[in-house]
Amino acid sequence: MRPKIVGAAWENGFRGTPWRGPLRKLGLVLILFVSACGIRPTDPIPGLEAPNGPVENTSPALYWVSQGNVIAVNRPQGSLSGYDVVALLAQGPSNAEQDRGLTTEVPFDAAPATIDRVANGLDVSISTDVSLLSKAAVQQIVCTLLGIQAVGTVNLRGGGHSLEFLKCA
Repeated sequence: MRPKIVGAAWENGFRGTPWRGPLRKLGLVLILFVSACGIRPTDPIPGLEAPNGPVENTSPALYWVSQGNVIAVNRPQGSLSGYDVVALLAQGPSNAEQDRGLTTEVPFDAAPATIDRVANGLDVSISTDVSLLSKAAVQQIVCTLLGIQAVGTVNLRGGGHSLEFLKCA
C-alpha cells in the first residue's frame, strides 16, 4: 500500500515529518538571531575612577587640634549629612570638646567652601587664602573630608593659591 500525502505529512504511522524536530530548533535559532536587541557594540566610555572604599562614611569624625596634634573626634551617625564641614571646623569644637582641650586652627573666614569630586579626589575651594593656613588647619580640613568621602586626595584652593594632592597624614 502506498502512503498518502496530505499536506506535508506522510500518513505512514509517523505523526508529522521525521525532520520536524530539527526544523523547529533551526527556526528557534533563526528567530533568536534575527530578533537581537539591535544595540551595536561601542568602545568603552571613559569616566572617573571607581571610589576605593566607602563613598560616604556613616559615622563621621571631625578633626580637632589637641596639644599641636590633629585628632579625630567621632560625631553621631548622620550628624554631618548636608553640612559644610569646613564651616563646622571654622566654628570650632562643641563645649564638651572644648572642655577636653580641643581647639581649631581653621579660620572663621574659611567658610563657606565648595567641594567638587574630580578624577583624583576632591577639589575644595575655601573663602580664605590657603597659603596662610597652618599645617594643622590644612590637616583638619583634609582628614575630615577624606574621613567622610575616602576618594584619594584633596586639592585645596583659595585666595589665588592652591595646595595639591593632599592626604591625611
